[in-house]
Order: sequence, then structure tokens, then C-alpha cells
Amino acid sequence: MKKIVAIGNTVFIYLIAILPVMLIASDKSEIITWIWKHLFHNSVFVPLILLLLFGAVMYILNIIFMIQTRNDCFHATDLARTNMIVKLIQIPAYIFIFIIGILCMVMIFTIGISFVLMLLDALSIGLTGLFSIAAFQNLNREGMITKKAQFIYSIASFLFCVDVIIAIIGYRKSLSVTTLS
Repeated sequence: MKKIVAIGNTVFIYLIAILPVMLIASDKSEIITWIWKHLFHNSVFVPLILLLLFGAVMYILNIIFMIQTRNDCFHATDLARTNMIVKLIQIPAYIFIFIIGILCMVMIFTIGISFVLMLLDALSIGLTGLFSIAAFQNLNREGMITKKAQFIYSIASFLFCVDVIIAIIGYRKSLSVTTLS
């Protein structure tokens, strides 16, 4: 379950990044033109709805995983490492989406795209934030961080850029405790 959730969270942000590329390249590539015509029926709403459905499924899986980590014994260091890796792998997609969002904001006619990308980014950080909560719960349960630190780290996991730093700190904390033991 951990791998499915981690991979799904990572794939979600890259699917968001692919959407504007497909919009821009729809006339320039035969494959993308075929996809738009036959799979999406020349509507941007079809891939957007599919993306939102995938996001909803991922939210459900993340919540189930979060509940499962309370009951099962996942090793805290492993979860903290996976959390950090997912956050680091997502950085290029977030940078790309940010650049596209800024470019779309410059042009008045495409400001709506910037707004949609911002909302989809917020959904994505919510997914990885839920995964982070599970990791920090286990760090607290194994005595690697305090309850107060768990609360602060969990909240910070829902903030752009801060989430990556917190994931690295959480992993480092789990390593420092395991190496002392």
C-alpha cells in the first residue's frame, strides 16, 4: 500500500504538468492530436475530470494509508525516507507548473489556466501532506520526535516549499535516532 500511495502521489503532479504540454502541443504532434480527438473528444474538460477522479482516488488511498499506519507497524525511518523521496521527485514538476502558471498569468486570456494549475497544485500538496502525517505519526510513536514536533511538521507539510524542508528534517531526525541506538 505504501508504494502505491507514494507512486500515485508522484504521478498525480506529473499528470498535472503534462496537461498544459498537451494543450500547447495538440496541433504539433500526431500522437497528442489523436489523443485529444479520440480519447478526450477535443475537450480540455475530459482530461481535467479524469485528473480530478484520479486525485479523488488518491485522496481515499492516502486516508486509508494514514489510518493503516496507525494500526500497523511501518518502520518510521522507512516512511520518513519515502516521504522525503516523493517530495524531492516532485520538485521538477512543481517548478515546471510554476513557470507555466507565471507565463499564463502574463497573458490576460490565459489567466484561468494559472488559476486551475494553482488549484491542482493545492490538491497535490494535500495528497503528499496526508502521507507526511502518516510518516510523522510513526516518528512520534517510535519516540523519534515529540508530539509537538509531530503537530508542527504535519501542518508544515501542507505548505509549498516548506514541505520539502520538513520532509528532509523528518528523515534526518529518524536517522539520528537510529544511529544513536
